[in-house]
Amino acid sequence: MNNLRSLLGSLCILLCSASFAQSIDLKGVYQLAVKNDPQISAAQAAFNAQSEVVPQARAGLLPGISISANYQDITSPSLREFNPLTGVTLFEDTTTINESWQAGVVQPLIRMDRWYQYQQSKSIKAQAQASYTAEELALIVRVAASYLAILEAHDGLGSANAERNAVKRQLEQVQQRFDVGLVAITDVLESTASFDASTVNVIEAEGAQARSFEPLMRLTGQSFNAVHALTADFPVRHPEPNNEEAWVDAALKKNTTIIASRAAVAAAEKQASISKSRHLPTLDASISYSSQTSKNPSAFQTNRSDTEVYGLQLTLPIYSGGGTRSAVRQSEYRLIEAKETLDLAQRQVSENVRALFTAINTDVARVKANLRGIESSRSALEATETGYEVGTRNIVDVLLAQQRLYFSEFQFASARYRYINDTLRLKELIGHLTAEDLYELNRFTDVSNPVEQVNPLTR
Repeated sequence: MNNLRSLLGSLCILLCSASFAQSIDLKGVYQLAVKNDPQISAAQAAFNAQSEVVPQARAGLLPGISISANYQDITSPSLREFNPLTGVTLFEDTTTINESWQAGVVQPLIRMDRWYQYQQSKSIKAQAQASYTAEELALIVRVAASYLAILEAHDGLGSANAERNAVKRQLEQVQQRFDVGLVAITDVLESTASFDASTVNVIEAEGAQARSFEPLMRLTGQSFNAVHALTADFPVRHPEPNNEEAWVDAALKKNTTIIASRAAVAAAEKQASISKSRHLPTLDASISYSSQTSKNPSAFQTNRSDTEVYGLQLTLPIYSGGGTRSAVRQSEYRLIEAKETLDLAQRQVSENVRALFTAINTDVARVKANLRGIESSRSALEATETGYEVGTRNIVDVLLAQQRLYFSEFQFASARYRYINDTLRLKELIGHLTAEDLYELNRFTDVSNPVEQVNPLTR
């Protein structure tokens, strides 16, 4: 009986803990997002839809086969007998059955517009492929950004809690000194005000930390309330190669926006050829076979005829009311638009690559500077506390020194996350970002250091 109770108790504990903390790492978030993120699913459907333009355009170059059949049952009255004495006319229904069927094949021989449409469809599919690839890369960045936002919000909460706890301890010490007459009431009031402000900061940080988990639901379709923090030994390095022009050149070759814009230019060029080709003649070859049967059961008559037709149809467009010329001008304007859009994309990508390259180098320097800032702030706090002990510094100086220390610690953590985001975005711009970049980052997550979602309502 005792063993059964122990087993049931252990089972309840496991169920409760499973329902309370559903933990996931960065790799898990990405793998679930690939399957469940509505944005990437919509992009996949859009790519599949755009890809269908190729077989549709190719169909215009292939033979068209059609079969038709017709059946008619015609009943009509006919004169049978006329009685001159009574003046009565007798009629009899006559039935005629007509049956026919026809099969035909039409093969386009000269259709330049359809040929250019087929070539254009390949460019349209290439453009759709580049757009979908861009969404795949954006998903990696969105997953990393959402995950790191949780860690940053948690670090912000930790900094706020540490500051409040330090201010609380300081308030208790000041209160004790005031009780024995060593400090003035102003020190107590200053400490109390600082503690109230730090409490408000903690409440705001708790709300931000709780909300930071919400994007996981949008990405994965599941709710999680715990992730793994990053280890302290995560490497922060300058870009390799540390050459701005090399990154710009790589982006101009493989950036998905530029690739899509180039495909759009190719599609616009083919559209111009399509419009111009509508001035050209078309030639189609056709073969058809038809059979017609007419039956009159009452007269025991059956008539049948079979026909085979082989033909060529040449069409020479002469004048279409100016519509073809207008379409040509329109397609030429669209081509200019596509080329200008490509030029703009290249300039924007170059600008963004240079900005991110500079930002990453700045991030590396910022991380190192913030690390030194933490050491300096800690030394300054110790010196200020010592000065307060001997009466050369006041309580405000101590509180400000504490705030600087905790803010320096938060800035250090935030700088690391910014470095990661900027690095992934730079790889995204040059089209070199893969899931392996996330998996490599995931190796620096600490399973033993969970970041759990707080519940501000339990305060």
